[in-house]
Amino acid sequence: MRKQSLLGEGTTNRCGTVEGVDLSLRLLQSLEAVAAEGSMTRAARVLNLTQQAVSGQIRQLERVVGTPLVERRPTGIELTPAGEVVLKQGAALLSSAQAMVTEARLTAAGRPDPLRITFKAQSTAHFMPAVEAALRREAPELEVRPIASHTLPDEIDALVEGRADAAFLWLPIGDDPRFTIHPLLEEDRWVALPPGHPLESRTTLCIADLADVPVVGPRDGMPDAVVNFWFIDPRPDGRRAIFGPQARTPEECLHLVAAGHGCWIAPASTVTYFAHPKLTWLPLVDAPPNILALIWPKHTANPLLHLLLDQTRRTLHPTPLPTATT
Repeated sequence: MRKQSLLGEGTTNRCGTVEGVDLSLRLLQSLEAVAAEGSMTRAARVLNLTQQAVSGQIRQLERVVGTPLVERRPTGIELTPAGEVVLKQGAALLSSAQAMVTEARLTAAGRPDPLRITFKAQSTAHFMPAVEAALRREAPELEVRPIASHTLPDEIDALVEGRADAAFLWLPIGDDPRFTIHPLLEEDRWVALPPGHPLESRTTLCIADLADVPVVGPRDGMPDAVVNFWFIDPRPDGRRAIFGPQARTPEECLHLVAAGHGCWIAPASTVTYFAHPKLTWLPLVDAPPNILALIWPKHTANPLLHLLLDQTRRTLHPTPLPTATT
């Protein structure tokens, strides 16, 4: 987390500091996340902090400004009029500070190496082009080199072997301490059903509805915790999931479902990316959500990764995705 101070109105002393205002960028980042998420808990997840830390930073920002910036309502946390002002002006300050740091680092380093990002197309198509455009505005000399992957092991191998600098991937990734993990967003889970399936006339599904339905998907090379999450195994009632045929790619999963071998449980963004003429997609309303994250190896020195993270967070949240209804 960046630790720079922003200077506001006040009296400048001989050292160039400003008396009366000591505003850290991290406070503005917390307000931005709370405004986007409408929740301290969800903002903490996005920022990879504790809920207590985010709440404390909001209180600290309110002390700096001298007035309440958020208010809690039954529908969630909303900004006060003063909070809206701080959010608007703070976004400009954050962008300016990031541009300053990026330009200085690129100037010192010369033309940067390509930023290599591994991703799954169906998970990132709704935001990655906009992120790349934002990166080009901030760092015109930067080349973004996308690397398409199909499975979690593909993405992890690309990072470990040095073929990629960062990865957009779904959590969990298992007990792997080698990476810095930045959760970005949550998506509902949806289920692809084969043609003529008895459940296809429903508008929503619950986990219990899939008790006797095999689930297709990749398993080889996956940590047990990852397989358990994606296949929802065991089920809330203690029953074990029925494992259908394995499939490595989304296209293989869709084929197996269309051929009647079972269902496929996937994130909401998959529904908008794959329009299969033979399948029915239904939301799974009581399953834990999928969480998309940006990760990179710990102790990396690439200064562009935080720029990538910042621009991704700014791009993601206005994007609508299919929402499960109960």
